[in-house]
Amino acid sequence: MRGSPEERAAVRASFKRMNKKEKAEYILTYYRLPLFTAFVVIVVLITSLVHHFTKKESVLYLANVNIVIGETMTEKMSNEYLTSVGKDPKRTEVLIYHDLYIDEDPSSENHQYAYASKLKILGAISSKRMDLALMNKNGFEQMSASGLLLKVDTLLAGHPELYEKLKPYMTEGTVILEDNSIEYDLNEADTYESVTEQQVNAFDVSSFPIFRNAGMDGKLYIAVIANTTHPDEACSYLEYLLNAD
Repeated sequence: MRGSPEERAAVRASFKRMNKKEKAEYILTYYRLPLFTAFVVIVVLITSLVHHFTKKESVLYLANVNIVIGETMTEKMSNEYLTSVGKDPKRTEVLIYHDLYIDEDPSSENHQYAYASKLKILGAISSKRMDLALMNKNGFEQMSASGLLLKVDTLLAGHPELYEKLKPYMTEGTVILEDNSIEYDLNEADTYESVTEQQVNAFDVSSFPIFRNAGMDGKLYIAVIANTTHPDEACSYLEYLLNAD
């Protein structure tokens, strides 16, 4: 309650007689909550404005599966790509998922990490925040078997010139159409059975200069995720990787 006019006048008179220290203590005592609330509102407002004006648009999502790339390669696969296609790295980004490890039969010490990585991959795909995956042979075989990769013919249907450029690198993967893995794991089936199909759904990029010059050993594959929302950008990215060094 505000109090009567006489009470308010008495408070004002008392406040005028206080020294600076007493006035500060009085304000903090009686106005702490309103001041704190105002401070929080201001902080939230400033944070929202900063986030709005500095947030980058993710033009592509790339997952590194069972491989490790350093800062130099990360720069080549993100900002240098953006610059090459006329996009501003200050306003756009290639969002790269690092440290993803999957294995069909991981060792006991890696089991939890592999399980967490698989969940992260499936979560990103489900939310349509993964467009491409760069993988070693093991990663490619598992991603393909799970039916997560887009057929090359579907991806490049509207890009005949790029199709011809990438044709030597096209790779077949095994896709499991159906199986009895659940019954087998529950000991309800004596043997594991599956129906599979071979699909051209990836590219062997082991010989691409950008990777060879970086000293990356072993087989390396890249594929587009089946439910990508950026197919044309993915095609542009593949062409960049083919020509970059």
